[in-house]
Amino acid sequence: MTIDRFILKNIIKSLLEYSVLISFGLFVIYLDEIEFSGLNITYLIIFLAGVKSVYFFIKGFKKISEFSELEVRYYEFLVFIAVNISMIILSFGIDYFCLFRIDPKSFSGLPIEAANTALSFKFFYFSLMIFTNIGIIKIIPETTESEILVILEAIVSFITIIFVLSDFLSLKESLSRKKNF
Repeated sequence: MTIDRFILKNIIKSLLEYSVLISFGLFVIYLDEIEFSGLNITYLIIFLAGVKSVYFFIKGFKKISEFSELEVRYYEFLVFIAVNISMIILSFGIDYFCLFRIDPKSFSGLPIEAANTALSFKFFYFSLMIFTNIGIIKIIPETTESEILVILEAIVSFITIIFVLSDFLSLKESLSRKKNF
C-alpha cells in the first residue's frame, strides 16, 4: 500500500497551512502574555476559530472534488483526511488551551495548578472527545465563549464525518457519471 506523490504533496501542503493556523493560536497566547489591551482576546479566539472552521469546511469539499476527479484511491483519501482531522483536533485543543490561559474560569474539571504540558494534553484529549462524539469528558465549558468553541468543533466534526467521509464514494461516482455523458 503506497501513497501517491500527489497525496503526499497535498498532505505536506495542508500541514503547512494548518501550521500557520496553529501559529495564530499561539500568537493569541503571546498577545495575552504581553497584556495587549486593544481588544478582548477571547473574542479574537472565537473569531479565528470561526474563520478556521469555515476554512476546514471549504477545504474538505474542495479536496473531495479534486480527489474524485483524479481517481485517487480511497485509502489515499483516508490518509489525507486522517491528517486533516488530526490537525483540526490539535487546532481546537490549542484554542481551548488559549481560552483557558486567558480566562481560567472558562473550563472546570481541570487539575488545579497543572503545568502547561499537562493542560495541553488535557485540552487535546477534550478536543478529541468532542470531535469523535465519545462524550467521556470531565472538562466542562463554563463560559459562553468556551461553549461557542465546543459548538464550532462539533459542527466541523459533523461536517467532516457525515459529509466528507461518507459522501466521498458517492460524489466520486456522480462526477464520473458526468464525465461519461
